[in-house]
Amino acid sequence: MSNLSLRAFVATLVLSMPVGVFAGAATNIQLVGTVTDLTTISQQIPVSSATASNGGGEFGPDQAIDGSSATRWGTNGSQGDPQWLVLDLGLSYVLSETIIDWEVASAATYEIQGSNDNSSWTTLSSQTSAVMGNRTDTVAISGNYRYIRMYGLTRTTVYGYSIFEMEVYGAIPLVTDSDSDGVDDSIDSCPGTLADIAVESNGCEFGVIGGYDAPTSYPGFTRVWEDEFNGSALNASDWSHDIGGTGWGNNELQFYREQNTSVANGLLTIEAKEENFGGRAYTSSRIKTESLQTFQYGRVDIRAVMPQGQGLWPALWMLGQSFGTVSWPFCGEIDIMEMRGNEPNTFLGTAHWDNGGSYANYGSESTGLSPVLPSGTLADEFHVYSIVWDATAIRWYFDDATTPFHVIDITSANLSEFREPFFFIFNVAVGGNFLPNPNGTASFPQKMMVDYIRVYQ
Repeated sequence: MSNLSLRAFVATLVLSMPVGVFAGAATNIQLVGTVTDLTTISQQIPVSSATASNGGGEFGPDQAIDGSSATRWGTNGSQGDPQWLVLDLGLSYVLSETIIDWEVASAATYEIQGSNDNSSWTTLSSQTSAVMGNRTDTVAISGNYRYIRMYGLTRTTVYGYSIFEMEVYGAIPLVTDSDSDGVDDSIDSCPGTLADIAVESNGCEFGVIGGYDAPTSYPGFTRVWEDEFNGSALNASDWSHDIGGTGWGNNELQFYREQNTSVANGLLTIEAKEENFGGRAYTSSRIKTESLQTFQYGRVDIRAVMPQGQGLWPALWMLGQSFGTVSWPFCGEIDIMEMRGNEPNTFLGTAHWDNGGSYANYGSESTGLSPVLPSGTLADEFHVYSIVWDATAIRWYFDDATTPFHVIDITSANLSEFREPFFFIFNVAVGGNFLPNPNGTASFPQKMMVDYIRVYQ
């Protein structure tokens, strides 16, 4: 890198994404942004039982919680007001709203009330509607309650009260929440999520996406090193951080910090933020395996999701281990993947080296053979970026392709750098010589997420 039902969803989610499946499982990630008010993430609450002021048999209160619009709770028209229907949620919930499907015999005025003992009631909302006939009322409520009551005061007809279905929405009550994500530990499927990250009701981050997943073995190769990013922190025996805001030889705009790197739910995340730090307007992270994990030849697979937007410059790349003594470009550089965020459906594979005292490079951009997605972007789902490298050549592959999209012959004496050990670097730069600087169209923060890196020899 050089120079539940449809109604349940409508009622609850602050954001949602389609589910994608790969290799028999889904990976839960959040692409961009955070949600700090986790109580807005609600779901339909199961109702344990229902009771009512009157009504029985085929019009009993249980008919209003059976999930069917063909059955209903109803009272006798000769009964006076008030009349009520009580739902027992079984536990105290953080409530957000209730939805009532009325039959023709509907309420003209009524209250939604909450209680924790089914005796002392608090009015959560007062409703007035003179509409006679079938209607659906969506009523916003708040508070922590176990019991919810529709308390009918007056009617739109001379008949009783009649409800097809009454539903309640809210957040699951918290008993223990060790990762502070707003989901109780008893049902948290992703117990390592960071606080204030938008999560699904199962505790995993919003954005269940799929994509290509590479094989776990190849004929003639043995896996010699991998990082699946399982755990809660970067493995210090494999990775270290580059720190600073020097422009890194490319007039980049970011300051690299450790704090912009995180490991959770089997993913490494490098986050680029628009924030002032160290005299720079952006922050990000750059990690490397220099002096910790170096390799000479083999196959490398890296599964990742890219950021996007003008000014974003993510890269998965390698430098020769001699970098610290001979510097760049004499050490050689292999860009497994780098992309311009303003060109979100394509990426480049490139080699850089010293050619007898002059800088040289050869990449897929110069040949016009860089992979281009037929639709979507590299931020939409996981892709696998690969090289196969031996003493004669470096070959670049994308996803399940069996033919490389780029090849460089390294047998020449002038390319001897590529017959030495290399280390890995992952980073997200902002701006610089390689691409246009941000112009306000990119939404920050942006994240590059890596599922794994695997090396075979």
